[in-house]
Amino acid sequence: MRDPVYTYCREILPPSVVEHATSLSFTRPGACNLALARGNLLEVYEVGLVMKKSDDEVPSAEYEYRDAGAEEFDLPMIREDQTAPGQRSKNTKQPQLHLIGRWSLHGKIMDLRAVQRGKAQGVDRLLLSFAEAKMSLVAFDADTQSIATESIHYYEHDALKQRTFNDGQTCDLRTDPEGRCAALRLYDDQLAVLPFAAPGDLTAAKPYADSFVVNLRDAGIGVRNVRDFVFLSGYLEPTLALLHEQDPTWPGRAEEAVDTCSVTIVSLDLGRNSVSILNAASKLPYDCRTLLPVPEPVGGVMVFASSSITHVANGAISCISLLNHAAKHGIGASMQNYLDETNVDLELVLDPCGSVCTLVGSNTVVLWTQYGSVFLLRLAGNGRLIKRIVAKQIAGTDIRKNPHELTAPVWDDISILPSCATELHLVYDDDSAHLSDEQLFFIGGRSGRSLLVGVRDANTLDSTSGDSDNIAEDDIEAELYGDAPPSSTTNKSSEREEWAASYTTTVYDEIVGTGTVVGMDIGVSAASGAAENLEMVSCMGNEWRGSLCIQQRHIQPEIVASFDLPGSPVRGVWTVRCLREYNIGGVMQAADLASLADLSDTFMVVSRDTSTSVFAAGDELQELDRTGFYINGPTIDVGEILGYTRVVQVHTHGLRVVNASGREVQSIGFDQDQAVIAEISDPYVLVRMRSGKTVMFEASSDSGRLREAAVPSYFEGGQVVAASLFEDMHHVLGTNREWAERNKDTLNDQARASGEAMHDGDFDNLYADATVKKRRRGVDPTATQRQSRRKHSDDVFDDLYDEGDSDKSDEEETEDAKDEGARPEDVRGDSPMYVLVLTDSGDLNVLRLPQFECVWTTRRLDNLLDTLVGAQVDGAKLASDSSSDSDEEGTARNHVAAASAAHGRRVDQIQLVQLGGDSITDTHLLVLTTAGEVAVYRAFEHCAHEYTSQRAASHADLQLDTDDSLALRFVRMQHDVLAYDPEYQQKMRRVQARQEKAYAEWEERSKMQAVEKVEEERTARKRAVEKQQREEAMAVADWDEGSDEEVGASDSVVAKAEENIEVSVAAPDDIYADDSTLSKPAQDIPEQPITPSENKPAEDNDIDDAEAALRYPLDLTRKFIVLDNLGGYPAVFVTGLRAVVVLAGSKRYARVHPIRVPVKLPPSLQPVEKGFDAEASGLLMPGRPLVGVARFHSRACANGIVVLTQSGTLVVARLPVSAQTARGGIEFDSAWPVRCIPAGTAHSGISTQGGVAFHAGSKSYVAATSSPEPFYIREPNPDIAFRQATEAAEAAGKPVPAPRTVIPEYQRHDLRTTSVPPLVPRFSIDLLSPETFETVDSYMLDVHEHVAAMQTLELESAQAEGGSRALVCVGTGFVLGEDVMSRGRIYVFDIVDVVPLPGRPQTNRKLKLLYTEEVHGVVSAVGELRGNLVMSEGSKLYVRSFANDTLTSFAFLDCHTWVRSAVGLRNFLLVGDVANGLSFVGFQEEGPARLHVLGRDAHACLPIECADFLVLGQQLQLLAADSHGHLHLFVYAPRDVHSFGGQRLLRRGEFSLRSRVVSLRRIIGSSRHVCLAMTFDGSVHAVSMVPEKTYKRLQRINGQLAKAVPPIAGLNPREYRAVPLHRRQNQAPKRTVLDADLLVPVYTNGSVVRQKEAAQRDGTTADRVLKDIVETESVFGIF
Repeated sequence: MRDPVYTYCREILPPSVVEHATSLSFTRPGACNLALARGNLLEVYEVGLVMKKSDDEVPSAEYEYRDAGAEEFDLPMIREDQTAPGQRSKNTKQPQLHLIGRWSLHGKIMDLRAVQRGKAQGVDRLLLSFAEAKMSLVAFDADTQSIATESIHYYEHDALKQRTFNDGQTCDLRTDPEGRCAALRLYDDQLAVLPFAAPGDLTAAKPYADSFVVNLRDAGIGVRNVRDFVFLSGYLEPTLALLHEQDPTWPGRAEEAVDTCSVTIVSLDLGRNSVSILNAASKLPYDCRTLLPVPEPVGGVMVFASSSITHVANGAISCISLLNHAAKHGIGASMQNYLDETNVDLELVLDPCGSVCTLVGSNTVVLWTQYGSVFLLRLAGNGRLIKRIVAKQIAGTDIRKNPHELTAPVWDDISILPSCATELHLVYDDDSAHLSDEQLFFIGGRSGRSLLVGVRDANTLDSTSGDSDNIAEDDIEAELYGDAPPSSTTNKSSEREEWAASYTTTVYDEIVGTGTVVGMDIGVSAASGAAENLEMVSCMGNEWRGSLCIQQRHIQPEIVASFDLPGSPVRGVWTVRCLREYNIGGVMQAADLASLADLSDTFMVVSRDTSTSVFAAGDELQELDRTGFYINGPTIDVGEILGYTRVVQVHTHGLRVVNASGREVQSIGFDQDQAVIAEISDPYVLVRMRSGKTVMFEASSDSGRLREAAVPSYFEGGQVVAASLFEDMHHVLGTNREWAERNKDTLNDQARASGEAMHDGDFDNLYADATVKKRRRGVDPTATQRQSRRKHSDDVFDDLYDEGDSDKSDEEETEDAKDEGARPEDVRGDSPMYVLVLTDSGDLNVLRLPQFECVWTTRRLDNLLDTLVGAQVDGAKLASDSSSDSDEEGTARNHVAAASAAHGRRVDQIQLVQLGGDSITDTHLLVLTTAGEVAVYRAFEHCAHEYTSQRAASHADLQLDTDDSLALRFVRMQHDVLAYDPEYQQKMRRVQARQEKAYAEWEERSKMQAVEKVEEERTARKRAVEKQQREEAMAVADWDEGSDEEVGASDSVVAKAEENIEVSVAAPDDIYADDSTLSKPAQDIPEQPITPSENKPAEDNDIDDAEAALRYPLDLTRKFIVLDNLGGYPAVFVTGLRAVVVLAGSKRYARVHPIRVPVKLPPSLQPVEKGFDAEASGLLMPGRPLVGVARFHSRACANGIVVLTQSGTLVVARLPVSAQTARGGIEFDSAWPVRCIPAGTAHSGISTQGGVAFHAGSKSYVAATSSPEPFYIREPNPDIAFRQATEAAEAAGKPVPAPRTVIPEYQRHDLRTTSVPPLVPRFSIDLLSPETFETVDSYMLDVHEHVAAMQTLELESAQAEGGSRALVCVGTGFVLGEDVMSRGRIYVFDIVDVVPLPGRPQTNRKLKLLYTEEVHGVVSAVGELRGNLVMSEGSKLYVRSFANDTLTSFAFLDCHTWVRSAVGLRNFLLVGDVANGLSFVGFQEEGPARLHVLGRDAHACLPIECADFLVLGQQLQLLAADSHGHLHLFVYAPRDVHSFGGQRLLRRGEFSLRSRVVSLRRIIGSSRHVCLAMTFDGSVHAVSMVPEKTYKRLQRINGQLAKAVPPIAGLNPREYRAVPLHRRQNQAPKRTVLDADLLVPVYTNGSVVRQKEAAQRDGTTADRVLKDIVETESVFGIF
């Protein structure tokens, strides 16, 4: 292979399975934080108390399930007449999770634990463990809101490694409850102990001491095969409980050794680095797996096994509680005296590794099983002596006793598949005192959602009553056997029997997850129908519970209406709400509203290049002819002022103020200047002029009129590059002195260090005369509506429009306002107002209105640093420096700066907004560059260290200059939306110029067509008259006299008829045509053909960029549109190159999602020729940017938007949001918009193999679902099986089998040899509706028949149109035990259209079985090759043609062991074997068809799970994923000498994903193919090939960043993506794979300085690097 191949790989979707969780105070002292580990993703949440309203409560979610045989299938339906469990009364505080931050680490987190540091130091630290044997200690940096690494401990030494590898090790972490040390489990039976400094010891140089390693086998204690270990509380030294098995055994040796496990209690001596044994308990069941420490007063540990639960205390066994009848056979004879058969009838089988338990109180345990069932376990006994363990089921279904029993609710209780559990310690306030007696837990879910659950015991006994917490012996007897207790204890016994019923659980919050994944396919969204709007559908869960997850990268809103307005293309759209005023008691007063959300839009204003149109908004848009709006030119901005009673329109030449009736109230003109951009925020109007000057107008609530406000001098000098208004409606921005008042203890600590401690009284005196109001949270914005009041008059509107009654004109009033300045008393609202100003030097200033006082500033915002730090505020210096420049000099400097930045990136616009709702609102700063990049910053409260030092060192009565400055910082938030094109604005200007030219040509063409039509009609009339004249002349040929008079009369008739013809020369749809040109007499129209006008738009190549920039100033168009309610989310819509929506949900974390709206050209812009390409012709830009958006609210479309596309089309849309996200609604508060659909019934899930397939013909999905079934071995004796089959046939009246017939194993009867049989899935093939994902048809497979492979293939078919059709092929296998020969079947389904059921249009499709065949082997893989079916049957591979609805084999290949993947491309086939690696096979069609192996993997030992092709131009690469989560890249190079003529596939690279790949799907682009690899934990990686130059440039920069960027937790990025040494097959790794997970975040969310430095070191530019990344990832944006 001469041409080298290079690969680009990046994680486009992070993992979502919550694997580990712990609670701690991480971000600040006293905070209740939750740390989650999701693969390599670390998330930190804070549990806060949020006021819940009735509108926010989740409605009923109980389900009604229907049998698949009924008319309606098993889509969960919601009953609206029920009340959701745990539903609280309105306006009560409830716990809620708030996402603080998320960090992607270069290593998979194996475990995490909190390091408690006590109250002296304030915050806790987090200890993380990583494979193979590492752990890191990290802390939270409050100054930068990031993670700081304090230490990393490395134990991957050869001296510690045993002969076995550490693949199976879990790197378990345990921390001492007293915070004295932590222990990490290393290779086999070794522990690494990390001592910590004493809690509260501030003199320690570091928070930890030197670690040491203890080998439990060689430490003199003889502990081997450790299974679990935990720390115990209540000991003077750190004490460990070790669960181990000295003599390993297995169920096959149950008769010889069943009690082989032991629990040993050891003590750690941190001073001597030694271990000593305290006591031990042996003879425990061999299936013990996990430990749970029990606190005082009970003490000891609970040992969980698959069939029993044992309590051990002080080295002695208290009791062994059996969970099923079969558990007796696993207990040794010496332990029979400790057996407790209280729970034996449960017939429960635990998977201790898949179950989770946590303590509720001192003697009650909540247990989540691997099936999702929830049990309460009560330790019953006296003191430490536990006699019995009583279990009560409180949630879930007992699937072993009745697997088909359906219970509700399922998705709204605490029944989930657990992965971890932790208790949260939340401090409650007075408003949440009702929750103080409740324990708060977080339960992580392995499949789907994770829950924040509150558990409350309603019958908690008072500790002062003298009763023990344990159940007495007589109470247990009464509970178990019904013995009547004495009368004196009747009431007490009654309460004891109901102890389980007294516990109540409440689900407060949830985290949506998309793992674990068992299958994935890519389909086309049914909502949009466009081929580029793809969606990724994955199967989540396992055999017991699962769901479908539909994920899309882009938000695809639901289109309500789409229309093209007649006339020239639309350039802007706005909608406004306006309240009507009524005369109440002589005063004009606006109507009161309970909420602004109920107020519909009043007007829609549409702007064009030369005009403006106004429409009455509502369910129907009606154009208004006569209004007070300015319509003779384009509009800049429209907004509401004075409490939604007035509407302000900013146009190029001035301002217009109108009322709710559309009448003009005030008009202000701009003298010798034009407005280019504006922003309106009640009561201010901010306008930037073409000259560079910035002016501001303020509305007075007394007069109801606008007047120009006095602004700083540098506003008029052209130094303002961008400006924005901000209203702090929720009072979240505080000053330095407010921060000091709340943090007196912190300042006192600093003051004590300087010897001047401040007291509370000093602070009270300091703020006694403070004029600044204290911050108030949760202020309703509707309560601050400004109502204009007027004097009563007979004619209200005459008083409003009569300007002569005013003493002063608008110009005089404006001049007076400029002299006097804005008065604070004119501002009637309680919310402070700010204006953000970005100067030409790059500084961002925050000015408090109306005084224009600079309260916060930061330097060089254009560098887009990770943290924006406030600089020293010096308003006087700022004013003096700004006023030193004249207007002309400032304007010139502004133009020079703009010209210098024309070829680079500069800040285009800024916006400060509050997202998250009324009670949970954060402030975010949005920055948009001219290249289309969007940077999102989150504000957090932070007081400068200089101020705290000065305040601590100064006297309390001393006023500092920075007291009124904002205690504020901004941290940049990470997102993966990359939009970069420095020439976007220039390209868009050219597109708009071409559209104007196309519209002018269409208008001219319409006029010519109208004239031609009139000419044709006139010619036809002339011919008719001439014909009539000839006929008359022939009739009177003999009448020579008077013929001239007749002809003259006829000529006069023709002339009279022509005078009555009216010609319309205006365009039929042009509503702006002049009335004088609508109708003209025919004689005024010239006879000659009309040619197009000479003033045609210039050709495409002749478009002047300077003229286009002047006519279409896109850089001065508002691109941030704040939406108060977009489908239930406060959001910001960002128009431009790649339109995005920035929103924040209940997690208070800003999500950036791109949005896609269909774009089409209106008829007025389409040329005459057919089949033209709009993008190729330059009338549309690629990428489909959106140029405008506005809020749209009506009865038909509540909380929607109206979007303006680049073609001028208006699209009314809304988000498809449901309040019941877990039940099918779309969740936007996640990495990608996701929709989770519960699959099937209460215990139905997606198969572990096969999964889901998309059928392109019907745009439907086919899923392999399963439900649990008990498994029994079949009758092994064929004679007995024949007799049973004969008896069954005779009883059923069917033909009996022939003599000596061998009955297949899967048709034989069961042998019920156990009372606790294992559960296996029972599979069915379900057809899902593409709109609702409801099961509309189902095909049930046989018992014990498992789905092994399922795909939709294009097979040749003579009956189909086009010669091929899409068919669903399913391969199955029968699992009957290891001693039974495997069998399988192949199914071929088609999806046909049928008549739907009444009232259910989604049931218009059904599955049609075309062909099925039983084969001698499991069909483990299916594929397509040249229109033929490729299927594996055991160890053979067959190619079969599908002709006449029958499969016919015509080629085969003898494979090795077990084929897991067979993918075809043209005449090539890629075969992956689970034990013998990868094979590249060629297919010969001519002559005798045959398959022949072209090349194999050199070592042929990779366990291949899936494989596919990668294509770039003429280059081909083979991609394979093994069962260990590693990607391997091969090439077929027969000319290379190392390939031995092509017999060996050459390895060209490898890449580790650290998670098993469950599916590979290839997406075909224009010039390259991209493979999406979905892993078990829910992450998705995109793999594609890149050119050599691009790879080498990006690889060099990536190598620099790996050394320059400090990694979190001290991990090595290269080591993380490297395949372990023992998996490399003795080959050196090829550096041909680019890990873009380090490169792309830096160039997407990194600072400009870092980008430039990294590019300059490589001799290139950041612009070139960004273009390479955008070009490479352009194929990824099809979702």
